[in-house]
Amino acid sequence: MKKITFVYDPETEQEKLEELLERLDPKPENHHSLAELKSSEYSSDDWLACSLSDSQLKELFEKLKNSEVNIGLLPHPEMEQGRKGFGINTNFEKAWEEIQQAEKTPEIDLMQVNGQVTFNSLVVGTSLSILYSNSASNFFEGVKIRFTQLLKLFRRVKLKPYTIKYKNSSDEEQTIETAAMGILAVAHCESNLIFRRVIQESGLDDGRIHLLILAPKSLFALIQFGLQNLFFPIKGGTLPRFVGYISTSEAVISSSETIQFALDGKEGEEQELTINLVEEKIKLLPGASIIEAEEKVGPAEINARSLPTGRLKEELLHSYLPWVRHATSDEFKDLFSLLRKNSQTSSTYLVLMALSTMIATFGLFGDSAPVVIGAMILAPLMGPIISLAMGALRQDGLLIKNSLITIFWGIIIGLSFSILISLITPLEVLNDQIIARIRPNLLDLGIAVASGIAGAYAYSKEEINKTLAGVAISVALVPPLAVAGIGIGWMDWGVFGGAMLLLGTNLAGIVMAASLTFLLLGFSPFRLARRGLLISLGILIVIALPLGLSFNKMVEENIIIQDLSGQEIPHGLLREVKVIQMQPLKLSVTILSEKALTAQDFKEIRAEIEEKIGRDIALELTLGVRLGDIEK
Repeated sequence: MKKITFVYDPETEQEKLEELLERLDPKPENHHSLAELKSSEYSSDDWLACSLSDSQLKELFEKLKNSEVNIGLLPHPEMEQGRKGFGINTNFEKAWEEIQQAEKTPEIDLMQVNGQVTFNSLVVGTSLSILYSNSASNFFEGVKIRFTQLLKLFRRVKLKPYTIKYKNSSDEEQTIETAAMGILAVAHCESNLIFRRVIQESGLDDGRIHLLILAPKSLFALIQFGLQNLFFPIKGGTLPRFVGYISTSEAVISSSETIQFALDGKEGEEQELTINLVEEKIKLLPGASIIEAEEKVGPAEINARSLPTGRLKEELLHSYLPWVRHATSDEFKDLFSLLRKNSQTSSTYLVLMALSTMIATFGLFGDSAPVVIGAMILAPLMGPIISLAMGALRQDGLLIKNSLITIFWGIIIGLSFSILISLITPLEVLNDQIIARIRPNLLDLGIAVASGIAGAYAYSKEEINKTLAGVAISVALVPPLAVAGIGIGWMDWGVFGGAMLLLGTNLAGIVMAASLTFLLLGFSPFRLARRGLLISLGILIVIALPLGLSFNKMVEENIIIQDLSGQEIPHGLLREVKVIQMQPLKLSVTILSEKALTAQDFKEIRAEIEEKIGRDIALELTLGVRLGDIEK
C-alpha cells in the first residue's frame, strides 16, 4: 500500500481540514501543511497528495526540485492553472482515487518563461486575449464576456511583427521573422484545448515546448479556423497554412514593438520572451485523460516555413486584417503576367480553336456526347475569357481590348468551320445534342457561373491543374458556338439565335463569376472593381430576362408532361408525352389501347386530354394496341 501524505493549504481552517480528511478514503498516513513540509523526510517510495493554490504549488516545486518524492494533485479553489495544465480531475474524491490507483509517476517537463515557471500556457498578443481573459463570476457571464471579446476580435485585428528564434530537431539555430496575430506556447499539447484539437502527438517528457503561431491573412480565414476548432473540432485535423507549429527545446520571441502577453492568465509586457524547460524534471502524476492521450513522438514542425515573411509580412503589418485575403504583389504580378499573355491572339490559339470546333461540329451531327466532350477539352477559350474577367475587374483597358479581340477571332474561326462543315454535310436533323443547345434557360446560367468560379480559382492557385478549369469553361462555350454555325449553314435563324443566346449567357456568366472570385481572392480593391462589376451585372441581367422566360416555359412543359404521363383515360393509357410547342400548345402523345380506334375516338381522346390540362391543344397521336395472351 502506498505511503501517502496529504499536503494542504496552510490557511485552511481546522473545520475545513477535517472535512477534507473525511473525504479521503482510505485515510492518508499523515497530513501536513505546506509550511511544515520538509523534503528531506521523503524518499522515492513516498507520495504527496497536495491540495494547494497555484502560487503554493510553485513553492512546493521549489522545495522538492532535488527530491525523488512522487506528487499527486487534488483540486483546490485557487489552483486553476495547475489543474488545467496537468489535467487534474475537478472532483476531489476521483482525483484521490486516481492517486490511489497509479502504479508509477512519470517525470514531466515544466515550462518557464523568462525564468518564471508556467503550469498552463503562454499567450502572446492581445488579439488572443479571449484565451485567457475572463473575470466572470459564473458560467453564463463567462460565455457573455467571451462572445463580446470574439466580436471585438473580428472587428479590428492587427498583426504584429515577431522574430522567433528556436532550435530544430537537429539542435540547429533557426530564425523566423513574421507577422502574426499571436503565439501560444505550452509544455504538453494535451493540456491545452487548442493544441489538443489540432496536434495529434506530444510527450509528457519529450524535452520539447510546443508553439502555435497564428498568422491569418484575412478575417474569413480566422473565423473558419475558430469555428472549426471551437465549435466543430476534429481531433488531429489538418492545420490551415496560416497556422504554424514548432516543437523545440528552447525559443526566444522578440519584437520591434512591446510584446503584450499573458503567462498563466496574468498579463504583462516585455521586449523579449525566453521560453525553455526547467532543468530538473519533477515526478508528478497528471490527470488520467492526459496520461491516456499522450504519445511520445510528435512532429517537429508544421507550416513553419509557410508563415508570412518578406513583402507579404510588410503588407500584412500595414493595416488591419481585411475581411478577405488580398493577393500579394508577387502573386498578382505572376497572375497578371500570365493573363496578359493569354489575352494575346496567337497562331496556336487559332489552330486549337479551329480543331476543337471541327470536332464539336462532327460530334453534334453524329449526336455523339463523347466526341463533343473531346472538343470541350481541346478548346483554348479559358485563357482570354479569364483575362477579360480580370480586365473588367481592374478596369484595365488594354487587357479588356486584347481579350475581346482574341475571343472575337476565336468565335469567327469557330463559326467559319462549323458553317463549312454544315454546308458539306447532307444531314439536317435536330437531334438531341443540337436541341439541348438552342433552348437556354436559367440552369445554363448556373453552369456558366460555376465554370467562371472554377476558372478564376484555378488560375489564382498554382497547385491546381489548370486543365481542370479549361474543361469546366469549355463545356459551356464550344458546343453552342458550333450549333450557331450549323444554324447559319442551314439558314435556320431559330437555331442560330438560340445557340448565340446560350453562348452570350455563358460568356457573361463566366466573366461575372470570375471577376467576383478574383475580388474575393483579393486581386483588386472594391473601389476599383465596382464599375466593371456593375457593367457585367447589367449585361447579365439583360441576358437573364429571356432565360427566365425560357425557364418558366420549361417548367410549364414539365407540369403538362407530369400531369399526363401514365394517366388512364377512358380510351386507354397515355405514354411518351412530349411538348412540341407551347403557343399554341401542340403535344405528341402515345396512347396504349386494347382495340383499334376510329376517327371519332381520336376526337374524344383530344377532348379528354384538354379536360385534364384545361387548355385547347393540337395533338399528334400515336396508337399502341395491347395484345392479349396469344395461343400457340
